[in-house]
Order: sequence, then C-alpha cells, then structure tokens
Amino acid sequence: PPRSTLFPYTTLFRSIDPNAGRPPRINQWNLALQRRITENLSLEAAYVGSRAAWYEADTLLNLNATDPAHLAALGLNINSAADQSLLTSTMSSPQVQARGFKAPYAGFPMTLTLAQALRPYPQYGNIPVWWAPLGNSWYDALQAKLTKRASHGLSLTSAFTWQKELQLGSDTSTAGAATGPVTNPFNRILNKSISPSSQPFVLVVGFNYQAPAVTSNRLVRAAVRDWTFGGVLRYASGLPIPVPTAQNSLSALLFQSTVVNRVPGQPLFLKNLNCHCIDPNKDFVLNQAAWSNPAQGQWGTAAPYYNDFRYERRPEEQLSLGRIFRLYERLTLQVRAEFFNVFNRAYMVDPTATNAFQTQTRNALGVPTSGFGYINSGSIYGTQGGSRNGQIVARFQW
Repeated sequence: PPRSTLFPYTTLFRSIDPNAGRPPRINQWNLALQRRITENLSLEAAYVGSRAAWYEADTLLNLNATDPAHLAALGLNINSAADQSLLTSTMSSPQVQARGFKAPYAGFPMTLTLAQALRPYPQYGNIPVWWAPLGNSWYDALQAKLTKRASHGLSLTSAFTWQKELQLGSDTSTAGAATGPVTNPFNRILNKSISPSSQPFVLVVGFNYQAPAVTSNRLVRAAVRDWTFGGVLRYASGLPIPVPTAQNSLSALLFQSTVVNRVPGQPLFLKNLNCHCIDPNKDFVLNQAAWSNPAQGQWGTAAPYYNDFRYERRPEEQLSLGRIFRLYERLTLQVRAEFFNVFNRAYMVDPTATNAFQTQTRNALGVPTSGFGYINSGSIYGTQGGSRNGQIVARFQW
C-alpha cells in the first residue's frame, strides 16, 4: 500500500523475480585433436565453446530507478541544469509546485524530493531483486594438454588455456550472480563485457618423479632409489579490475549509479602491477587522468571491465620432496615434505580502484595513505602472499 510509514523500512522489502528458479540454458561443444608423439607422450588440442542464457543477474534490473524516457514524458529534460535542480528540490518548494507536480499519494512526505516522488514506487527506496534470470555468457577457448605417462620414473601433465569469457550481467564462477558495475540498466547490451573472473591465459603444470634404482651396489641403490620430487605450478593472467563508479548526480536524479568514461590515449597504470618495481610506501599505481566523470545526469560510456585493466598476476607454486620406504612386501611408508609459495613470492593487496576521483593523500613522511591507486603496504594478499611454508606428510600403504 502507498503509505509513507513504509518508507523508512525499505530494507525489509525484496522483489522475487517472476521467473526465479528458471534453470539456465547452456549449449556446450568442443572439437579436439590428439596426437601421440612418442609411446608415453601425447599432445591434445581442443576448441571449447559455450553459450548460456538465463543466468541469475540481479543487478541488471532496478525496479525503482527512473527511466529518463518517463521524465521526458512529464516534460523534464534530464540534461537540463534547471530540470536537474528541480528534481533535487523538495515537493514543498515553490518551483516544483509551479510546474504542477503533486504528491503521488496522500501522506507522501513533502520534505522528499521531486525525483523520489516520480519513482515507479515512490513510497520505497531501493528494492533489491532476487533471482532474476537475465544473464548471458559466451565462452570460447583453445585448450591444449601435454601428457607424459609414467616412464623412467617421471609422469607429467601440462595444460594451457587461451580463452575469452564474455558476460552480460552474470558470472558463472560466482554462482551466476552479477558482481560488477552496471553501465545502464535501461540499455542492457551496454553492460556486456569480459567476465569479472576472466583470465585469458592459464598454464598449469603438474609432475612427479620417482628416482629409480641405479647400479648394482646395494648401498648406493638403497640410498638413491625411491626418492620422489613433485609439484603443481599455475600461472595465469590477473583478474579484471572493475571500472570505477561515476561521481555525478545520476544516483540522486534516477536512483541508479553508472560508470566513468575512459579517456582515449591515457595509460591506465602509473606503474605496471607485475613489474616488481612498486614500493607501496612511495607509489600510487593507477592513473586518475585515464578516467573522466560523465556530465551531470548522463550515463557513463565505459564497459564494466576492460581486458587491459587487471590486477597483479599471482602465480601458485607448490613443490614436494619425499622418500618411499619399503617395509615388508606390499607395506610401504611414504614421508613427504610439501612446500607452498616455494619461491617466497610476495603479493601486494589490490589497489583502491572504486573512485577514480578520490584524492591521493600522503602523510608527513610522504607515504601514501589513501586515494585512487593506493596500495596498503601493511597487508598482503591471502595465503599466497604469506612467506614460504610447508608441512610434512606420512602415509602408510598396504
């Protein structure tokens, strides 16, 4: 009911999409070629593709945002400074009353703005949407795999993926929920971009080597045989950085945020995040000049994500060293030391990238303390950013 008493409690309301629960439609295909290079070595290359629709994409729908076409039908020009001022004026202001606008229902607070009164549901604030199956995804990849079956003590599997992941309001890696910025919910195709989990290049190598028995000398054979050395190494592109949110009046006028505009010819970074030359106590890493604010009341023109605007690459490297002891017939004991972040790589936390116009500040010593492109030098990224660590594993097998 259109009662003003509901207005303060907008967070209690949710809109469940009429098509909630609709399963996605996913079409997948692949074409693969395999070649045996030697008796124990094979190479496989495959094209893998998929197209999907009806993923959950809640942020593509803003039920209580105002469509500029609706304002135009009421004689309001979203690009006019005078009409923008009118929309942010309270319902009790003489300018609003002179234009003939009235409260949308009895009891509507006259202290609220004209923009609020013209919303589709003026008695509410934002209305979160749940389970709206509006998302689409596109995936194309070259996937190559090199496999060496166990011979001479060595087994190896290496996989390389060159892929392109596009999405419209959905990301399958996050259970289909849209997590990125929205350019314009009233023109959905503008929100198509690379996936927030996009990693165009991924290389994974897994191997294990078991030292064979050598020579006929029993002491040498006992000392050398059954040592094992293995590892899993993963190298991939960095994840995309969400395009900054615009800092214009669109949220106050239409109740929907947008993104900034990208400035042609401007580099996105002040320093390459993968150059190993960044000192967080001295450097800001993102270029504010690469982005411009849309005009008041205007939608941004940037895509939600860009392929050349990515976080730092973070390799994952694990190695192990062990020994197999043959105790009795089929009874064996394997003792293995496993090491994580074996090369002791240090990974910085992600730079601040939400507001491209946030002032870059430094303390009295010149150390960055906040702002666009700021990296907190007191933090590291997750477990991979920790120092080298390991564990010892013992395993009986019979």
